[in-house]
Amino acid sequence: MSVAVLISSGPIIAANIPAIAKDFPAISLTQVGLLTTIPSLFVIFGVLIGNRLELRIGKKRTILTGLGFVFIAGIFPALKHDIFSLLFVSRCLFGLGIGLFNRLIIQMISDIYQTNPGKQASLIGLESAFEGLGGICLTLFVGQLLKINWYTSFYVYALALPVFVAFLFFVPADKRELEKGGTEQLTTTSDHPSNKRSLRVMIGFGILLFVIVTLFINYNIQITPLIMEKNIGNATNGSNMIAFIGLGAFIAGFSFGKLYKYLGNYIVPLAILLLGGSMFVTTISQSVYLTTLCSMVIGFSFRCIMPYLLHTFTQQIAKMAKLGTTIVLVAYNLGATLSPYEGTLIRQLSHVHSMQSLVSTNAIILLLIAITGFGVAYVNQKKEFDFKLT
Repeated sequence: MSVAVLISSGPIIAANIPAIAKDFPAISLTQVGLLTTIPSLFVIFGVLIGNRLELRIGKKRTILTGLGFVFIAGIFPALKHDIFSLLFVSRCLFGLGIGLFNRLIIQMISDIYQTNPGKQASLIGLESAFEGLGGICLTLFVGQLLKINWYTSFYVYALALPVFVAFLFFVPADKRELEKGGTEQLTTTSDHPSNKRSLRVMIGFGILLFVIVTLFINYNIQITPLIMEKNIGNATNGSNMIAFIGLGAFIAGFSFGKLYKYLGNYIVPLAILLLGGSMFVTTISQSVYLTTLCSMVIGFSFRCIMPYLLHTFTQQIAKMAKLGTTIVLVAYNLGATLSPYEGTLIRQLSHVHSMQSLVSTNAIILLLIAITGFGVAYVNQKKEFDFKLT
């Protein structure tokens, strides 16, 4: 769980974007925005590399390698900040480090609690809560360090060092015999006839997640320019709002088990509805406090979606569960990487020029997705009911 605190730490420097763009006037704002999102692309490479690296050196050493990358690459911009290309490379390596341990955390939860779906849902929610906790604490630190200078805020990633030390000394080494036994047990699981249908559902959810992530991460990037455009706050207020997004995610993670129990498949369309509605309110809000509250609801809504998908996919047989987890991580990180370009695309298609118009357009897209989602959830529930009657 302490490692999970670092998983979502890539976007926490989003409040730095205006200051970095000012120091690098020759670099386009879209390219500067990639400093926030490019780690997500390399998380994908990290996940793929981690699959092979784990077989060679084990889970513990793979996670330690990832933490080492996060520490060194994370604080590098604070030490060398006058060459944009080096900043860009450091952020790529940072994402690679996150990817090395991102999948392993979900895999451990899935393997340990495979026979207890209720506990598994709670633990996956708890993992998401700790990601939100990391977003809260680290973003608050970024906001304070930002008062000194934009590059000093990168010292926040020094947190990876004590996590590395604690993991090194307190987590036991891999037990190969147990791992082999678990692997054999999993590989003997027979295939289910509905694998093809499950794959189609996974791909569909992956595409949906990709779209939602691009809109959500774009909000993280645009919230500071938005409140500055409306003259209701500054960069520190923007950083605090990103922290409240983390607070909402933290609350969602802890409450996911109960929410899933009562809402079932309706949890996704409800979450998207809240996400889009809250995002729209931020565009008409003239209060920094109301915008901050909406940011917390946005974080809560989004973090109800991720645990649902992970929990749903890990209920499949071992092979499909691993594939489903990979699809979720790839869709999430690919969407986060391309989110700055989503803003550019919306501007070109909708001919919007202000931050307020861009965010409101994204909110309307989410509301339309939510309406469609309620229809799909209703049809699926009716099919299940009819099937039980027959």
